[in-house]
Amino acid sequence: MAVASVLRYLSYRTLSLIAFYALTCGVSYIVAFQLRFDFNVPQDFALDLVETIWWVVALKLMLLVAAGQVDCVLAYFRLPDALRLFSGLFIASAILASMWYVYHGNGVPPRAVILTDFLLSFLMLAGFRVALRVKASRSLGDWLSWDDLENVIIVGAGEVGAGLCAELKSKPRLGMRPVAFIDDDPKKVGRYVHGVLVADAVAGLASVAKRYAVHKAIIAFPSASVGRVRKVSEMAYAADLTVETVPALTDLASGRARMTQLRPVELEDLLGRDAIDLNSDKIRAMLAGKRVLITGAGGSVGSELVAQVLDYGPECLLCVDQAEIAIFELQQQVLAARDAAKIAQTVVLDVYHADEVEKVFQRFQPQVIFHAAAHKHVNLMEAQPAEALRNNFLTTVELVRLASRFAVERFILISTDKAINPTSVMGVSKRLAELSLLEQQQHAANTTKFMAVRFGNVLGSSGSVVPIFRRQIAAGGPVTVTDPLVTRFFMTVEEAVGLVLQSATQGTGGEIFVLDMGEPMKILDVARQMIALSGYHEGEDIEIQFTGLKPGEKLYEEVQHISEALQPTDHLRIMRFVADGKRPHSVESMVAALVAASSGSDVAEIKKVIQRFVPEYSPYLD
Repeated sequence: MAVASVLRYLSYRTLSLIAFYALTCGVSYIVAFQLRFDFNVPQDFALDLVETIWWVVALKLMLLVAAGQVDCVLAYFRLPDALRLFSGLFIASAILASMWYVYHGNGVPPRAVILTDFLLSFLMLAGFRVALRVKASRSLGDWLSWDDLENVIIVGAGEVGAGLCAELKSKPRLGMRPVAFIDDDPKKVGRYVHGVLVADAVAGLASVAKRYAVHKAIIAFPSASVGRVRKVSEMAYAADLTVETVPALTDLASGRARMTQLRPVELEDLLGRDAIDLNSDKIRAMLAGKRVLITGAGGSVGSELVAQVLDYGPECLLCVDQAEIAIFELQQQVLAARDAAKIAQTVVLDVYHADEVEKVFQRFQPQVIFHAAAHKHVNLMEAQPAEALRNNFLTTVELVRLASRFAVERFILISTDKAINPTSVMGVSKRLAELSLLEQQQHAANTTKFMAVRFGNVLGSSGSVVPIFRRQIAAGGPVTVTDPLVTRFFMTVEEAVGLVLQSATQGTGGEIFVLDMGEPMKILDVARQMIALSGYHEGEDIEIQFTGLKPGEKLYEEVQHISEALQPTDHLRIMRFVADGKRPHSVESMVAALVAASSGSDVAEIKKVIQRFVPEYSPYLD
């Protein structure tokens, strides 16, 4: 070990660096003497300089080595590195000063020389390190391209904004030059951050952009509320600026993303809501060590359920979906990323096939079931009511019976706000599925806690307006909206699934939970925001066309059925509705009648039979 240590310090780099430090400290010491005597050193002091320079330089070298200035990477020089350099030189100077008092100045340099030497040596060595850092961070091409960069405004002069500014200035290859900050802290306005002026408050974005000829704003407050991001984005679009944002704070803190990995502001940033608080202990108590089954696991909601359930430590997780490609994508994007091969299993299976599902129950013995498998496209199902009934209602009936027979602890149906006073086949098929749960809950031998959770549109899910609008905008338009007054509730899939898990912990059986989805959004406003997000102008670049309501479509969605009573929960964003489980028609009679009607091809007749069992259903009839 001792030999290896010696060899390490005898390397060419180390010897060269020590020689450089010695030369720098020697020059600093000589200059300090010259400055003390105004470049006219008396003879006796000149002799003192010659006699003391060797051991003063040796002392400073030893303390520089002790301060890690030999083993460090020279091009990395930030505040902690500067403090280590400062401490090594300061301790050396403090030793010299104490020696002056002990020996009354005999054989020790004058106090003014000690102080001047300390300052000079620190400035020379720190300047050397700064020069190396600048050289390492900018190639020749970077220097030559500095004038070709895009001017940007950084919104937020806090720690993240300052760090982003430093990164952009040191790496011109990223293609952006920060020319101004804007920040609502009045103490920062008028000051400089890394040489860049905090020019105004956020409200002055447009005037600052005009003054500096800027066409892009970067939002640099990763923990800001959704409302604040929306406000800044709207001001930027009004000023004809494109908007990007830094990664989320959790990604920055965990190292999954770098500060300079900017991304465009997405619709989810504007329509989403602030992070929700979940009672993770209750969710963990429900799922930890349990056997969990998720149907429709490859869909938008199903795959997010898989991801979040895995975080709570189930004993095993069975992911079922009828779509082969959906299971493959789930394996690649969710399970592989979480190294969940030992916990999660996948099965390609249409859960309508009760015999096959029963085999799965016998083998897996699930304790908690999330039933997310469903046909959800309103327009497609309007023309195929038999298929909607088969997949959304009849399948749920069989799963509910199996869950009760196998004494599953909890069964959670993923429902929809379209099940309330339905006008579409898809919505009424989910309402029938809810009714099958409520009836099964009333059976005397049943021990399973059945519940349903309703919520609105999931942002970005397949078939929703968001990806449709994206494709239409990419094609140059037009963007099609059914009616200027139509509204919908929107949630991010992460928020919706988090609240589904929280709802499941509160259910005692027989409840329908409805998630607080915020204020309904006009689809027309969503289209306009997406056009602006894409850097286009409505009417000039992209047209909006109104096509009229489609069969089964509502102007607005509702949250409560007339027969349901509201009961409180311990979460502000979850509502509990309880309905009388007694219905004039049994599920068995509904199944028999609907199966018989579905055997024919008369769409109108099927809808009329459905209406007999769900009187509030208002079908579209040709």
